Amino acid sequence: MVDDDGRARLQSYIQVLVGLPLSIARNAADMKIFHFGDVRPSGKGTAGSFALHIQCPWRLVAGGAVFTGASDRFFGPAEGAEVDDDDPRSGNLQLIRIASLLKGYDEATKSFVNTTEQLVVISADIDDVGGADILLSGGYRLQIFPDSSVEEDWRFVELKGRHIVIEGGRVRVDE
Repeated sequence: MVDDDGRARLQSYIQVLVGLPLSIARNAADMKIFHFGDVRPSGKGTAGSFALHIQCPWRLVAGGAVFTGASDRFFGPAEGAEVDDDDPRSGNLQLIRIASLLKGYDEATKSFVNTTEQLVVISADIDDVGGADILLSGGYRLQIFPDSSVEEDWRFVELKGRHIVIEGGRVRVDE
């Protein structure tokens, strides 16, 4: 369980997402990364002002159903098709669903880019075990479910600043 101070700090950090669009979705190995805010050059590619680096279960829900989630990367992009880990654009069901939601793709960074007016953060809340529930315009909700008592579950990243790490029920700030 995240202590009251850690939860309050994490809640205050994540509030900066309110009003920002989900701008980029990409993978780094088996970690899902969602960027928020204006996209700008960063290192070898692009980044939003803030990012969520998720290593625990997550899902995007809409209309009372799971639209896609962490486990969809283990299912082929279509019925009867095999997962193709070498295809960063459409190698599994998760990628197909994210592509249909964000509409854009940047071949150079192997990233899905939001080219719609939807998916702007309406609210962001933290639960007592370090999970997050982020309501997005368009009727979508990004939910993050920490599932480790000792390892890193996810982190909130400021492009040029802190990393707020949620690990084993604790909140740690890395400057």
